[in-house]
Amino acid sequence: MSITINLKQGEESRDVVIPTEWADMTLEYWCGMYMVIKKHQDLAALKKEKKDKDKKDSADEYWWKQMAEKEDLLEKFDNVRLNKDLFAYMTGLTEKSMELTDINSVNNVIGVLDGLVQEYEPKGVDSFEFEEETYYFPKEFLKKNTYGDYIEATQLEMYIEMMKHGRFDVLPEQMAILCRRANEKYDEDKIDEKAEKFKQLTMDTVWEFSFFLTNQNRRLMEISHTFSEKA
Repeated sequence: MSITINLKQGEESRDVVIPTEWADMTLEYWCGMYMVIKKHQDLAALKKEKKDKDKKDSADEYWWKQMAEKEDLLEKFDNVRLNKDLFAYMTGLTEKSMELTDINSVNNVIGVLDGLVQEYEPKGVDSFEFEEETYYFPKEFLKKNTYGDYIEATQLEMYIEMMKHGRFDVLPEQMAILCRRANEKYDEDKIDEKAEKFKQLTMDTVWEFSFFLTNQNRRLMEISHTFSEKA
């Protein structure tokens, strides 16, 4: 389900619909949120790297005590900026419009994030419905145990590693290639169009596919090991 939050901006107000569960959120929406979060994570990593270098270059205990107090304040400020950017993305407001937004509206939107970070529990499905058609995960296709599966194994390993780092933006194309309707043949010329449509898949479907890939990868890497021993 989604919730509707009323944003108050001075004398005006408008309703914004915010997804509260994985099944409400499209892959495209989640990738947008991830890019906002990643930007702040990268900045935090750079700050930590500089801090560690400065600490190595200085042994002044008093100086480090002062720096620790400043870092606490900076961390709180960074969290405020992250929440501000997430709020802007989730509501579609400009920075200027946000200045007029009631603080309670901001807190209500940011509060939704707590529910979105809950771990998804896979149901083990092997198909999904999209635009009134059924698409199937490549369960049968990956049972052939051929050298082609060995190649597929190396690709799955790459995609899974990227997903571990939040790179779900690689999935529309991968799903466009592997997920097909009954009797649908692979058509390279249609992959880009299909991948663009699959950006509107909901995140519960995407999570199911990612878990499916992980399970298939375990089996296919065994095939990879077998071929490597024979080489």
